Amino acid sequence: MSLLAPSRSHHALVLFLWLSMLCLIWQHYHGLGKVSSGQIIKAKTALAIQPEDDQGTEGLSSIKLPADLPPRPQHPIAPTAPNGIEALLSSIAKTSEHFVNVVIHPSESNKLGDRLQILSTWLSARETLPSLMSSSQISSLDNHIERTIISLFPFTRHPTEPKNAQPFTTLRRTFQRGSSGIVIVGDKSNLRYLCHAIKNIRTVLNSSLPIQIAHAGDNAFSPSLRRFVTKLAPNIVTINISSILDSRSLELEKEDAASALRSFAALASSFEQVILIDPKTIFLQSPTSMLENHSAYKSTGALFFHDHLYGKGEFKDRHQFWQRQLKNHPHSQALRSSKVYNEGYAEEADGGVVVLDKSRTSVLLGLLHTCWQNSKRVRKDWTYKFGDGDRDSWWLGFELAGVRYSWESRYGGMIGWPGKREGKGECVCGNTNLHLDENDKPLWFSGGLVDQNDIGDG
Repeated sequence: MSLLAPSRSHHALVLFLWLSMLCLIWQHYHGLGKVSSGQIIKAKTALAIQPEDDQGTEGLSSIKLPADLPPRPQHPIAPTAPNGIEALLSSIAKTSEHFVNVVIHPSESNKLGDRLQILSTWLSARETLPSLMSSSQISSLDNHIERTIISLFPFTRHPTEPKNAQPFTTLRRTFQRGSSGIVIVGDKSNLRYLCHAIKNIRTVLNSSLPIQIAHAGDNAFSPSLRRFVTKLAPNIVTINISSILDSRSLELEKEDAASALRSFAALASSFEQVILIDPKTIFLQSPTSMLENHSAYKSTGALFFHDHLYGKGEFKDRHQFWQRQLKNHPHSQALRSSKVYNEGYAEEADGGVVVLDKSRTSVLLGLLHTCWQNSKRVRKDWTYKFGDGDRDSWWLGFELAGVRYSWESRYGGMIGWPGKREGKGECVCGNTNLHLDENDKPLWFSGGLVDQNDIGDG
C-alpha cells in the first residue's frame, strides 16, 4: 500500500512521466538515442493515466510522448524529492537552450510542430506540478517556457514592451475570461462586404455577440472608415493588430497579407472564444449556435469547415508538401478520414469561419503554429506557394502541433440556382460554398451577397 495520498501519487506519477519523457527528448535532439516523431503517442494511452480530477489537467489529454517509455515504477517517486524536480528543470533548460540556438527554417513546419508538442508538456507541467515546486523553481520553469516561445514566435511580444520577459503570459492575460465574440478583418478593399456581414449578424439574425474589426493600421483601414463601421450597430470595436503584437517581421500592412491577418487577428483578440469570419461570410443561423450547440467544437475547442471537393489530382505539389511535413507525424483521426488528403482533392478548408477556444492551452499552441505559417518569410516561400492563402494553414498547424481539432461533418456544398450538367443531369450552379450544422440545417455560406456574374452554367 502506498504511503502517498491518491492525489499525491498521481502527481508523483506525472513527475516520473515528465522525467522519462524529457530524457528521451534530450537524447533525440542531441543524437544520443533513437527517438523519432513517429514514436510519439498520447500520454493517457501510453501510461493509462486517468486523472482523479480533470480540473487543471486539461493539457494532459493532448500531451504527446515517446512510445518506448520506461515501465511504470512499482512505487511512485516521492513528489517531495528535490532531485526529481531539479532533474526535470535541468532537462527543460537544456532542451530550451537547444531550441533557442537552433533556428527552424521556414520550410520546417514539421519541426515547429515537434517543438510545440514538447512545449505543451512543459506548460502542462507548469499547470500540474506547482504544488511540488518552490517559488524559485516555478520562476525557472516560467523563464524557460517564455524564452522558448519568444525564440519561436517573436511576434508575441507587445510592441511597447520589448523587454518584457513574459510576453506569452502577458498576452494570455489580455483574453477576457469567459468572453466570446466575432472577429472580422477589415480594410478599405472589403468595406462593402464588411457592412453586409455586420448587418446580417445584427439586423437579420439579431445576434448581440460583440464584434471586433481587426486591421493592420491607418493605411489599411483609415480612422474615418473605422468610425463608420463602429456606428453601423451596437457593440462593435476596432483593434489594431500592430498595437498588440510585434508585427515588424510580419509585414501585415502589405497587400499580400490579407489572408495572413486572419490568424493574427484571432491571436490578438481579447475574446477567449473566437468566431473568426471572412467579410464575405453570411450566416443563416445565429453564430452563437456554434458555441452553444456544436458538440464537435465543445469536444476539441477548435472547429474548421471543409471546402467543397474539386480538382482531384490537379494539385500534386501541394499534396507532396503536406506529405513531407506530415511524414514522421502520427496522423490524427481527422486526417485519416480526410478525402482531400487521402484522395487527392484540391483544398481541405474553407476559411470563411474558424471557431477557437483560446482558454485551452493546446488550442492556443495550435493557433501559434498557424500564425507562424502566415508570418512574412514562411507564407511567401512556402504556405502561399503551395496553398490558397491561409486556409489550409489552420488544420496543418494543429495537426503538426498534435492538437485535437474538429471538422464539420460534411464537405462543403453549393448554393446557387438549378441547372444541368452535360451527361450528369441536374445540378446546382454557383461558386459559393454552403455549410450545414450538425443537424444538416444551413448554417452559413461564403462569397457575400453581391451577384456573381462570372459563373458558368454548372
